[in-house]
Amino acid sequence: MLDSGLVRCRAIVDLDALRANFAYLVERAGSGRVLACVVKADAYGHGAKEVARALAGAGARHFAVASLGEGAELRDAGIGGVILALGGIERGGEGEAAARGVEPLVGTLGQLRRWNDEARRLGRRLSCHLCLNTGMNRLGIDCDPLRGPSVRRLLDALADCDWVDPQGVATHHAASEDFDSAQAERQERLFSEQLAALRRAGCVPRYVHSANSAAILYRGMAGARAATMARPGLALYGYVKPPVGPAPAGPHPLRPVLEWRARLVAVRSVAEHARLGYGATYVAPRRMRVGVLSVGYGDGLAWRLSNRGAVSLGGARCPIVGQVSMDLTMADLTGAPGARPGDEALLMGSEPYDAAGMAELTGGIPYETLCRISKRVPRQYVSAASGR
Repeated sequence: MLDSGLVRCRAIVDLDALRANFAYLVERAGSGRVLACVVKADAYGHGAKEVARALAGAGARHFAVASLGEGAELRDAGIGGVILALGGIERGGEGEAAARGVEPLVGTLGQLRRWNDEARRLGRRLSCHLCLNTGMNRLGIDCDPLRGPSVRRLLDALADCDWVDPQGVATHHAASEDFDSAQAERQERLFSEQLAALRRAGCVPRYVHSANSAAILYRGMAGARAATMARPGLALYGYVKPPVGPAPAGPHPLRPVLEWRARLVAVRSVAEHARLGYGATYVAPRRMRVGVLSVGYGDGLAWRLSNRGAVSLGGARCPIVGQVSMDLTMADLTGAPGARPGDEALLMGSEPYDAAGMAELTGGIPYETLCRISKRVPRQYVSAASGR
């Protein structure tokens, strides 16, 4: 890791905040339930290897990724426990997945049969989780107890696939934060009926899971009484989608885990009416001091923050002026008269400079804002326990 004084910009990941968020989510999920910690997309831009290690140290034993490739990276980093590939295993990857101990969330009968074929070839049963479609209509096996043929097809496939061990059954909420809609209730009701049909046929999974971050925080798992597992993602990193309608839950103690800072590389005075940056989109309303920050859209700072966003320098709000370019961004230093080259500006951290606030300015969502931070931004991991 380079010395912080030598980097253009850096993302500081607070592992203590991560562990505190995890502990709170364990408490919210309730006694007897385990968490499958979602660390896909490089742990939402935080760094999957370091995040998984910290969570494992805090007691996590289940991790969820998007793909075999992401799961293999965790195994190569020495991460143990169960690794679940939420997107399933693509055709041809079954052998490596079995060798690496990456379990698929099976979303089609074809995937189920291919996983069974691999297990038979190896001569040992292979675990997986079944993903059932309850209304997301994206991935998931159709299984509607009111339409017998779809249930029969799944039960017949499970009977044929006797080398597969379905350790879990899952579904995916489309709108668990929306209390103006009955979507979540409809999905949980169908999921309960699906589980009952599977149990009548002798399929009794160890893990039942549907709740994402918003369901854990806003619904208290109340709609998922049969659940033995939950899948927090965004909440691990300190955020949750805002509720729509009369959510029963109040404030939560989650803390943003990532702070993003950029170096002030130049300060200049510009004359009244001077035009700044590409496209000359900002005209100075007066003589003013402008700072040039060593960060741009090549680092993941959204171009849509041009003439709209702001950074913090010494606690002062400094509006972004002109267009965000690939490597550099300009800010009005009127509110920070003492700012000098070498100072660091806060781009993202706690409210109002958090990922949610940045996403609101760009018309995006916190997931996207965090995942956008590029690989060329070094991550620095800090923890009081390790002294880093």
